[in-house]
Amino acid sequence: MKNEIQLSLFAFDISTGLLCREEPASNGFRMLCYQCPFSEKRKRGLFCSKYRIMIRARSKYGLPQWKKTRQAILDRDHRSCHICRSGDFLSVHHVDCDPTNDVPENLVTLCERCHALVHTTAIDPGSLRSHR
Repeated sequence: MKNEIQLSLFAFDISTGLLCREEPASNGFRMLCYQCPFSEKRKRGLFCSKYRIMIRARSKYGLPQWKKTRQAILDRDHRSCHICRSGDFLSVHHVDCDPTNDVPENLVTLCERCHALVHTTAIDPGSLRSHR
């Protein structure tokens, strides 16, 4: 017997595409999948009936594909912050703030401090569009 998940009405409009952008290895994680009509709640967890896989990651940043992408961006950016050039406490920021858009042109290395400043608008996010 299939267990139902309570979805909002917008979840059934797939005309704009799936929330995972049809890349479950990069974007298939519980919070996002809970909003998808292809999700099924099972005894062992959340299952994607479209791709026939269990959704195990609680966060995108726990996905193996994201970890590979993150390392590639850190390497590309010489393991230093795009803004202040610090090499400490680095993260990878989505320039357009869309966590499903992992194309390299949309990702930039930032230190913890600059990342926080970008998210609080103390630093203009538009300045991140031109990579080194």
